[in-house]
Amino acid sequence: MARRSKIKKTTIVDIAAASGVSVTTVSRILNDKPDVAEETRERVLRVMEECGFAPQSSWQQIRSGKSHLIAMHFPQDFNPPAHRVIFEAALGCEAAGYSINIIVNSLSDTELLAIFRGGQADGMILMEIETHDRRVEVLRQHAYPFVMIGRCADNAGVSFVDNDIDYGVTAAIQHLLELGHRQIGFVTHSPIVQEKEYGYSTWASQSYDRVCRQSGLPQLWRAIDFNSDGAAAVVQRLLAENPHITAIVTPQEHCVIGVLKAIRAQGLRIPDDISVIGLLNEAMSELATPPLTTISFPAVEMGREAARILLGQLDGTLTTPQQTLIRPELIVRGSTGPARQSSGASV
Repeated sequence: MARRSKIKKTTIVDIAAASGVSVTTVSRILNDKPDVAEETRERVLRVMEECGFAPQSSWQQIRSGKSHLIAMHFPQDFNPPAHRVIFEAALGCEAAGYSINIIVNSLSDTELLAIFRGGQADGMILMEIETHDRRVEVLRQHAYPFVMIGRCADNAGVSFVDNDIDYGVTAAIQHLLELGHRQIGFVTHSPIVQEKEYGYSTWASQSYDRVCRQSGLPQLWRAIDFNSDGAAAVVQRLLAENPHITAIVTPQEHCVIGVLKAIRAQGLRIPDDISVIGLLNEAMSELATPPLTTISFPAVEMGREAARILLGQLDGTLTTPQQTLIRPELIVRGSTGPARQSSGASV
């Protein structure tokens, strides 16, 4: 039986010998030190490449000046819908030879810029966008490649991909209007989120206000905390103060649990007494009793589009800002029905 010979692993000593330089010189090149003659650097890098010495990313980074890394800034503790966006964006970037570093802590302006200046990333994906987001201003001023998942108030000269929440809210309320509802409550993000002017929450609330004004409906909205018990208490007060409400629209799945608890605590039936629509299409939408009518959250499309835009910036194929709004879909399930006739809800 033939013996399989062992393949000798190339070492830094081998590279030095093949290049005709010292081990110290090879080490300095690997660490991208400046005091090495360019001709020597090129010769050693060529030998490394021929021998397959270093991990590809190491010597490619030295030769190209690129890290082949993309930073994703996601300063949020827990947001299940965003996880699919992150996953799809990462898949798109990795298919193009980039790795993703997810940063979840807050970053100062200095720390944000250091990511680029220190060669820790070639581009950045920003998430959890606020309407007046200093991260956007900093990166825009320094012309670093980035894309927002979300949008701010001033999007001049920058790229973004976002859920068209205005279309979603309009579709939700139009669906309820067609079912005869005229007293439609809106349960939105917590006062803290409202104060920070988180983009998604801001656009959703503005859309609700606009549709109500255009349709001649009363504006019956409340802000809730990020827990189901707090949401339930707020919704119970909303229903007590506005007994003619026949439908409630809410923008995120953590709100839905509180809404459902509050409605049932009042002895009301869904959808016979009150209809409910969530603006995100989470798995719980189908598991709820009855299944929840929703406006879908286009996470897959948003993640893929964000990757496409940023990669286009990095390879030079996209030289102008790309701004994409992706329309969600109304998915009618069992939580919406005709408005109850005894509500006195006409306006």
